[in-house]
Amino acid sequence: MSKLAIEGVGKLFPARAAAEPTRALTPTTLAIADNDFITILGPSGCGKSTLLRIVAGLETATEGRVLLDGAPVTGPGADRGMVFQSYTLFPWLTIIENIAFGLRERGVSERERLDIARDWAGRVGLGGFENHYPKQLSGGMQQRTAIARALANDPKILLLDEPFGALDNQTRSLMQEMLLGIWEREQKTVLFVTHDVEEAIYMASRVVVMSARPGRIKADIAVDLPHPRPYTIKTSAAFVALKERLVEEIRVEVLGTH
Repeated sequence: MSKLAIEGVGKLFPARAAAEPTRALTPTTLAIADNDFITILGPSGCGKSTLLRIVAGLETATEGRVLLDGAPVTGPGADRGMVFQSYTLFPWLTIIENIAFGLRERGVSERERLDIARDWAGRVGLGGFENHYPKQLSGGMQQRTAIARALANDPKILLLDEPFGALDNQTRSLMQEMLLGIWEREQKTVLFVTHDVEEAIYMASRVVVMSARPGRIKADIAVDLPHPRPYTIKTSAAFVALKERLVEEIRVEVLGTH
């Protein structure tokens, strides 16, 4: 059985005024195994974030269903950790309190949740910053906090919607290495939306390419690169060849030349 099963999931946004309904997502099927790291790539507006939000329970599918460990997804839940492009931290809480927030909501004792939060702060490189507030940290450090908060709940699957899109190139590279290192150690199941081809390849065990709107899966490509995966692998012949293939897949969709 797949860890996550997306079965014929489609999304039609209703019409406004005289406009026609908008088909954002063609019925889509995707099976994700336990410990898979799947990146979703596609042109802007192709429905990749809509699909992720349906898996998160933040959007309702017009058709089809999502199953996590065989159980239907009917709304948001602690079994799915979500990280957005914006940092979505509570500015009035310290870093340690932000990381522990989900645990507090679940009724975990104060001592246990603070121990877990401190552990995750250390794992994402925030040791020594636990008592700072978000406004005192850089964008990269705030996003580290958001990732730690999601992982502290020990979700069955981690969902990320262009989490590094607002960061500068150097910080983005460091964040990619950090998250990939966590995945290599923890073996979490990950579904990661990005518009960056290099990021999609570097992070993933499989890259899923979506067509232009209305979105559908047009390619599902295994990334056969070794782990641990050093950042320098981006200059390897295998990486460059896969990048060229994916750039062409996206170019065809953007230009509409099939």
